[in-house]
Amino acid sequence: MSAASTTSIAAQGVARWHDCVARRDFAALRALLADDVRFHSPFLWRPKDGKAVTAEYLIAAMHVLEDLTYHREAHDGTTAMLEFSAKVGELSLKGIDIIRFGTDGRIVEFEVMVRPFKGLTALAEAMQKQLAAQGVAG
Repeated sequence: MSAASTTSIAAQGVARWHDCVARRDFAALRALLADDVRFHSPFLWRPKDGKAVTAEYLIAAMHVLEDLTYHREAHDGTTAMLEFSAKVGELSLKGIDIIRFGTDGRIVEFEVMVRPFKGLTALAEAMQKQLAAQGVAG
């Protein structure tokens, strides 16, 4: 049995996610997203649906989160939870990405949770500015 066949869909997807983030490879990020992906933002009350808008939010996050570092991860068959820390300006924050992968290995759902509130507020403001710069209505 090959190593790939014994590795979960989530583990394979997370490896691809980390590669996209490390290389800031936005084309690979878009390829990793399912067409009907659902994105749950920590500062929007309604999820965003679709590859195009999800990609824009994730790309904006890559621009505004400084010193983004993943610390721990856990995954089962198709879902991964990744703990991270980052800075927005002078404020530090901690967060969790919950990523669900489809059977084809692409991301079908991406949810972000962030604390503390002051860090979340700074992130929301920075994201709104970055999304506007990208031409996306937040």
